[in-house]
Amino acid sequence: MRMWRIGAIMVAWLAALAAPGASFAQESFPNRSVRIVIPYSPGSVADVFARIVAQNMAAQWNGSIVVESKSGANGSIAAEEVARSAPDGYTWLLVTTFFTASPSLYASLRWDPQRDYIPIGQICRAPNFFIVPTTLPVKNVAEYVALAKAKPGTLNYSHPGKGSTGHLGFELFKRLAGIDVTAVGYRGYPQMVPDIASGLITSTFLSANQALAQVQTGAIRIIGTINDGRSKYFPDVPTMAEQGFAEAQVTPWFGVVVPAGTPEPVVDRISKALEAALATADVREKLDIAGCEPKVRRRRSSPTSSRRTLCFGRRSSRTPALRRIEAKTGSSRPGSPPGCPAGRGKYRQIMGIQAPSGRHRGGLACSPWGGFRRIKLDC
Repeated sequence: MRMWRIGAIMVAWLAALAAPGASFAQESFPNRSVRIVIPYSPGSVADVFARIVAQNMAAQWNGSIVVESKSGANGSIAAEEVARSAPDGYTWLLVTTFFTASPSLYASLRWDPQRDYIPIGQICRAPNFFIVPTTLPVKNVAEYVALAKAKPGTLNYSHPGKGSTGHLGFELFKRLAGIDVTAVGYRGYPQMVPDIASGLITSTFLSANQALAQVQTGAIRIIGTINDGRSKYFPDVPTMAEQGFAEAQVTPWFGVVVPAGTPEPVVDRISKALEAALATADVREKLDIAGCEPKVRRRRSSPTSSRRTLCFGRRSSRTPALRRIEAKTGSSRPGSPPGCPAGRGKYRQIMGIQAPSGRHRGGLACSPWGGFRRIKLDC
């Protein structure tokens, strides 16, 4: 009994000694290089946006932030690596639509957006543009739809992976237009662009900076803007809404998360540095030139509420089309009964996505900073 008491005293003493050290480490954060993992290849828009904010944040701390590409498996390679990293604030993950769409598309993910991460903040939203090669004889969306219906199965579109906005957005457009267009997956946007320019790929959704570079070469034509209104980057290009497809809109967002368990003081320090970066004219101008509208949104006051917001965002940000899909399939929210309405399975039919069966999976396009509510795909 005496030895047990001595052991207990020693444990308490060691814990008391360790506590000030942990507190000091949090207060002095960062005292070494930070790593931000990008789930796509170098030169992608995600890589560009990450480097813009990382440069400013590193300058604030008089430190260094290393941008590292870990592309593949539509972001899962990067996501899994960061999920397994030490929760000390020195490893970040840049996320976009794949982060919240993947649970709906893959049954055996080894990471979970709610369980394994804490959101830091959103960087920006980047509208996409409907692109075709100039060799394709269409000048607007109506002509594209007419050609696709006249020659079903002969046109194709490219995307950088299942769950990306290029994938989900085009599948939504296909279902709304009632056309048969073959999907071709790539490792990333940089790998797609040459095939689009050559005419091997007959359509895709591209970001502003990638579209601008190709437009200047005369290799592609922009036939639609996928945004709430016309873009200042291509003001003469009508929106999808103007061309009769108001509901065919999935806008990419970009943000930063860290592993779950990261101390709250460290999370707050990173969040404040990101907010400060996005508030500077230099960063906002660089993001704007790169085709991304910067956002300054404070994260929730606690990791718990932040993680809850991850997949239960504001209802107003869902499009009417997705709200109708939810009405047919049911939505998942805390405390809701697990039963399925009569229209189950409609979501997969509309989106053309084979969701995992046997259990509920959700999370389409919701984000840590307000997005779609989790949508029930199966029962």
